[in-house]
Amino acid sequence: MIPTVKNILYVSDISEGSRPAFRMAVSLAEKYDAKITFLHVIEPIPDSVRVTLESTLSADAYSKIQSDGAQNLKEIIEGRIQAFSDSEMSELTWKPQFDSLVVEGIIHKRIIEVADKLNASMVVMGTRTHSATKQFFMGSTANKVMRHSDVPVLVVPLSS
Repeated sequence: MIPTVKNILYVSDISEGSRPAFRMAVSLAEKYDAKITFLHVIEPIPDSVRVTLESTLSADAYSKIQSDGAQNLKEIIEGRIQAFSDSEMSELTWKPQFDSLVVEGIIHKRIIEVADKLNASMVVMGTRTHSATKQFFMGSTANKVMRHSDVPVLVVPLSS
């Protein structure tokens, strides 16, 4: 049976260079009349920063900073996602069904979790690593997602 593409999970850091992957996701969504979910993952703060904050602030103050900061960051990123997608889709005659999602966590793990939760047909994301040696030794988010995903992953080369 030929697989159907109904729900595309597009993953981005919202940088200018990530536009080719977004354009690919939109193109595929149009071809298959699919929905796009725009995902941005916020990495957790490094342990050294977390330990410093926890040791210098009261538990209540740290908790408030953590929750307020995360919420403010999510709102800022949601605004950037909207501006990014509006600018990219402004010239389109066909507009895809479009949702956005901002989550926190280890990037490749959260991408896979969200793809599973949304029952994504495929993941579209970009990569900036051009050296095979660099990818082999350092690994990239795209490589980690490809190795662990149960759905197809389309990786688009991005500009720096």
